[in-house]
Amino acid sequence: MISDDNKRQNAKTQFQIFMEIVNDLVMIIDQTEDFKIELINNCPLLEKLGYAESDLVGNSFLKILFSEDKKKAVKFLKKGIDTFGNFQEIKLFSTKDEIIWAEIKARKFTDEDKNEKILIILKDISKQKKIEVNLRETEDRFKKITETIPEIRFWKLFNPKKYEEALQSSYEMLQMVIENIPQYIIWKDIDLSYLGCNDNYAKLIGIEHPENIIGKTDEELLLDKNQIQFNKEQERKVIESNKAVFHTDESWILRNGEKIWIDINRIPLLNSDGNVAGLLITFEDITERKNAEENLRKQHEKLERIMETSPAGILSVGKNGHIIYVNSQAEKVLHYPKEELLKKTFITTKFKFLDSEGKLIPKNELPFQIIKKTKKPIFDYHATFKSFTNGNILLSINGTPLLKNNGEIENIIFTVEDITEKELAEKMIKASEEKYKDLLETSTIGILEIELENNSVSYINPKLLEFIGYQDVDYVNKKLMDEIIHPDDLLKLLNSEEGKDIEFRIVTNKGKEKWLQGKRLNQYDDKDNLISFRLWLEDVTDKKMYEELILELNINFLNYTTDIQQNIELLLKTCLKQLNGDIVLYITKSDHEEKEQYRVMSSKGDITMYTSEEFTSNLFISELFKENHDFTQEFFDIHKTKYAKSDRYIIENGIEACYGKLILSGNDLNSLLCVLFQQNPTITNQNKLVLFLICDALEIEQRRWESQQHLEEQNRMLSEINKLKSDLFSRTSHELKTPLISIKGFTELLLKLHSNKLDSDVISILEEIKSGSKRLEDYINALVESSQLDQGLLKLKKKRENLTFLIKYCIKQLQGMAKLREQKVKLNIKNNIYTNFDKEKIYEVITNLLINAIKYTPIGGTITIDSHQKNNHYIISINDTGIGLTKKEIAQLFTQFGKIERYGQGWDVGIEGTGLGLYISKELINLHDGIIWVESEGRNKGSTFYFSLPIEKN
Repeated sequence: MISDDNKRQNAKTQFQIFMEIVNDLVMIIDQTEDFKIELINNCPLLEKLGYAESDLVGNSFLKILFSEDKKKAVKFLKKGIDTFGNFQEIKLFSTKDEIIWAEIKARKFTDEDKNEKILIILKDISKQKKIEVNLRETEDRFKKITETIPEIRFWKLFNPKKYEEALQSSYEMLQMVIENIPQYIIWKDIDLSYLGCNDNYAKLIGIEHPENIIGKTDEELLLDKNQIQFNKEQERKVIESNKAVFHTDESWILRNGEKIWIDINRIPLLNSDGNVAGLLITFEDITERKNAEENLRKQHEKLERIMETSPAGILSVGKNGHIIYVNSQAEKVLHYPKEELLKKTFITTKFKFLDSEGKLIPKNELPFQIIKKTKKPIFDYHATFKSFTNGNILLSINGTPLLKNNGEIENIIFTVEDITEKELAEKMIKASEEKYKDLLETSTIGILEIELENNSVSYINPKLLEFIGYQDVDYVNKKLMDEIIHPDDLLKLLNSEEGKDIEFRIVTNKGKEKWLQGKRLNQYDDKDNLISFRLWLEDVTDKKMYEELILELNINFLNYTTDIQQNIELLLKTCLKQLNGDIVLYITKSDHEEKEQYRVMSSKGDITMYTSEEFTSNLFISELFKENHDFTQEFFDIHKTKYAKSDRYIIENGIEACYGKLILSGNDLNSLLCVLFQQNPTITNQNKLVLFLICDALEIEQRRWESQQHLEEQNRMLSEINKLKSDLFSRTSHELKTPLISIKGFTELLLKLHSNKLDSDVISILEEIKSGSKRLEDYINALVESSQLDQGLLKLKKKRENLTFLIKYCIKQLQGMAKLREQKVKLNIKNNIYTNFDKEKIYEVITNLLINAIKYTPIGGTITIDSHQKNNHYIISINDTGIGLTKKEIAQLFTQFGKIERYGQGWDVGIEGTGLGLYISKELINLHDGIIWVESEGRNKGSTFYFSLPIEKN
């Protein structure tokens, strides 16, 4: 089985090799399965058809046949072919829609699997068919010419017996015809010399008698050399081929230079032996026709260019409904190629047109039939065109008939425009306009449109009418610009800029002012002239009231002082202004000597104290304290109550109504704010909110006053404690100094007078007592100095001194201490820094800072002193490479007893000190109008201490 397959494969391969070297198209098809192609070769004919092998294998052979020849081919193949003896001519259809003639031969056979197959060979005979067509056309033309030559027709009238007479008669008749027909006739011998011509030709080339042409050539009669050469070539071809050439259009140049167009025939003349003996040439002048055709062609090209560049789709339809011209835009609109459209019958039954309801339009209602019937143009005819490639297209069709002189239609010019998107857009715009109108009418925003030509209202929506308080649109239109828009804001409104917020006032039907806010949108005409603008407006009256209130409160806040009464007066005036009241009262309830009393402060600035009984009996505002809540309370017609005769505020100010609110402070309702009106007011939620805000401000001010009272009491107590502390320091220091002087004096006396009587151990003990006394004395002096600084008792003795000299002196004194710790001290300061300072006190500061730098810098470190000027001050810095400081430690420095504990932390640094040195240094520098500070990047990164002294010129 494997062997059989190999053989079959080898045979197939050999067959394929054979097929590749054959120029004809060879294929094997299956007879039983719709002539499906199983094998096909690559050859020139396949390329000419435009197919690849993969396009056809697996498809029916009938696919490449012209539709008219398919039945003939099927019949030929099914008939049964045993040999290649029989053949037929069929037409093949290429991918470019071209027809190619082929000769088909076929033979059936049975393959190894006993399946019936057919071997087909197709030979390209297109050239032969073309030659046949040309030959037939030549024969037809020759037949027509022979029919038009009189002597040939004439010979048919005679019997052979009368040939001699007929010949003479025919010659005479031929001569008569030649001289009288409008054509030009000449004849030449085989050397192309003239044998004769008719009168027309003689006149054409300027010869007086036709006989004068005999023996002459074109070189003697014609002027243009190119023309002479062309004539020779064409005439030689006819003589040599013995084939006539009919109806060739040529241009001739005459001796006078005139160019003419001719329709020429060249016919060989034969002798009795059938050989070519000469040449007959006939032609007619078609110059007028050619010129007319050329003009027509130019007009046609011009018209075609116009139609090709037209934005509308253009079709020309013949009177029978066939499309004879299509421009490029029509291709795009109808989504059909030109070649396809030119095969169709347009605007007839072959194309489907639907009406607006999607129903098929009857034939007699289509544009073509309407124009054909009425012979009148149609315009903007709408129909939906069913395109197979692009779905339904809504068309706008215009059609105009072109009529002949007799009134009959020659053809119809149609324009087609795709208005699918336009129609959809118009529907959307219409729907959008309706929605937009509904939106405007139902909008919660006020909308106003003003025409600038006469400053009139062109549109106002219901919401804006609601803002204004009117319902009559006509009335608003008349009064809006003159009375309703506030006169002070009208110009601001008209001159406002597009896109920017604008605020203006209107006067409502009740005479009240309202604030409107919005943006302006300009509208322009086609020439970009501003013709109107539209405003989108909100009622911001409440917002403006809040803004004014907040502004007023902010102004009050900026003007607040420690005078609580003055601050409250400002708040009461704000309340009076914002709520349009006639007088505002602020009442606070308190206990005095275990009796309840009321303090009443008015917006007019007067303050009155009332006992509980007086307040309750005489003033209406006492009614507000009866309610145990902090909501607003409203009272009307209070001038008709029992308080009308006893309440001084009602009597003096003509009050009829009031509303107020208790102020909650902590858990107590001990304060009240009340606004009084001469007429019953309309109290809105916004009015109540204003009252709430001012009450909150009053509560804050009350708390501020209480806090201030508390702080003043605390400060008084702290001041007393601080004084006690300073006194304690002073007294303690004084009391410690007395026994310390005795201890220190007797120790020095023993060492001086009796050291020779004492052994070394006793002397060592006395030295320790002396050293301890010295340290204790330093501590006591520091305490005394600190106390003096706290109490402001220390007075400076400032003189103009050289700070550089003082710094060098301090370094010299401490140089030994630095050497003991193997430290380097670098000095980078100016040679002379003169300013005013207390030399002893600044010496104390510098020494203290240097000692700290030496103490807290490990052995082998470096200390650097620098100076520079900044902001009218000399700045001295002392930098060390010591253990550094943390942020927490920096915060602890420069405070009393702010010593940082270093004991037991493993650093080789000094740990003695009171914690007063830096505090005293800070206070001394402050007394000199300078500052002192420290900077450090952290542990083990060193520290830099700075202090500044003012630069004072002598």
